[in-house]
Amino acid sequence: MSKIKILIVEDESIIALNLKENLIDLGYEPCGITPNKCKTISILEKGIIPDLILMDIYLKGPTTGIELAKELKIIIPQIPIVFLTANSELTTIKKASEAFAYGYLLKPYKKSNLHAAIEIALSKAKEDNQKNIKIDAIENVNRTLIHKLELKEEQKSRTIQLKYGYLYDKEKEILYYGNEPLKLTSKEIKIIKYLCENPGHNVSQEQLEYAIWQDEPAGYAAFRSVLFRLRSKVHKDLIVNQNNTGYKIELL
Repeated sequence: MSKIKILIVEDESIIALNLKENLIDLGYEPCGITPNKCKTISILEKGIIPDLILMDIYLKGPTTGIELAKELKIIIPQIPIVFLTANSELTTIKKASEAFAYGYLLKPYKKSNLHAAIEIALSKAKEDNQKNIKIDAIENVNRTLIHKLELKEEQKSRTIQLKYGYLYDKEKEILYYGNEPLKLTSKEIKIIKYLCENPGHNVSQEQLEYAIWQDEPAGYAAFRSVLFRLRSKVHKDLIVNQNNTGYKIELL
C-alpha cells in the first residue's frame, strides 16, 4: 500500500525539517518542502501532487498561507490543507476557516496532535470528494435530461406530426414512418412539403404542379404519375383527394 504523500509549505527551515521527521515517524511520505507560493506552484507543475498539504499561515513574501490556500483550492480542490500557526486568535482561526482549511494546528504541537489533525483532514476530504462525485453524477444526469428535452423541443419545432404514424422533418425535408425515413424522389417530397406547408387545406393540382416543376409544368399525365408513385409508398389515406378538386394532408 502506497504511503500518504504530504507537502510541507513552511518558510522556517528548522520547523520544516522537524515536521518532515515527524511525518516519516508517523508513516507518511513527505513529498517536498516549499517556503512560498512560487516554489509551491513549481512543485505542483512538476506533477508532484500530494494527498495533503501542511501550510504555515504566515509565510514570508507577498502571498500569505491563507491567500495561497485559496488559490490552491481552485487548482487542486480535492487536496485538503491543514494550517500551522503559533497564533490562536479568533480572527486568525476565522480567516483560516474561510480559506477552506481541513484542520488547524497550533505551534508548538505534539506528534500525536499532528497525526490526529492529518487523519481527520484526510477522512473529511475523502467524504467531501465522494459527495462531490455524487453531485457531479447527478448534475451530469440532469444536463443529459435537459439536453434531451431541448432536442425534443427543437425536433417539435422543425417537424410536423401527421396521421397514420408519419412525421415530416421540415429542416431535412424527409418523411418518416415511425423512425424510418422513406425513400422518396425529389418530386414526391416536393408534394409532401407543399401539403405540409398547408396542412388541412385543399391544394389544387395546379399548385402542386407548380411546386414540382415551377415554371415548366409537365402536364396532367406526368403529375398523376408522380402522385401515383408517392401514394403507393404511403398509407392510402395520408393524401386525401377532395372530390377531385384538390388534395390535402391532415395533421395528427
